[in-house]
Amino acid sequence: MPVSTTHSFSQRILRTALLFGIGVGVLSLLWLVFLYLGGDNPYGPKRLMSTVLLPFAAVLCQWYIRRYFMPTGPGLGRSVLTGLLTVIFASVISAGGLYGFARAADPELIEKNGNELRAILQAGKGTYLKQRDGAKRFQLEEAALRHTPQADELAMDEFYKKLILGVLFVLPGAIFFRK
Repeated sequence: MPVSTTHSFSQRILRTALLFGIGVGVLSLLWLVFLYLGGDNPYGPKRLMSTVLLPFAAVLCQWYIRRYFMPTGPGLGRSVLTGLLTVIFASVISAGGLYGFARAADPELIEKNGNELRAILQAGKGTYLKQRDGAKRFQLEEAALRHTPQADELAMDEFYKKLILGVLFVLPGAIFFRK
């Protein structure tokens, strides 16, 4: 019995989203491990460098799926769906990887991250105080850093940042690659 083209197109969209989403999620985890092995803070600002991969993956998967729907193109709906699924898969895998890493690594590593962030904040205190309402913002930042985040909070932060950034690039990519 032949497979319907709608079912086949749905499978292609899902497979493409899984391919690109899992790829970016695994690359994010590898970046985290690379930072750790290199002696850098795996929870610090350098961790966010892997976030740059997600918009590229979202747009690249939309370009990739377009070849299955030639000559008319996938259309806006299918292109958006492919991009959104890619972003969701990558965000979940990346956050899950960070959570697993944080649970398996030494708990002192998270405390060290908090100390490093507090030192960065103290170094920038002069810049805060020069700005309008800077003293108030500095106090708010300082109060937020008194609480050391746990593995689940780090993972949620990773998930939301990647999800939001990825979704911002899905619609423009879908519009561009719809035909």
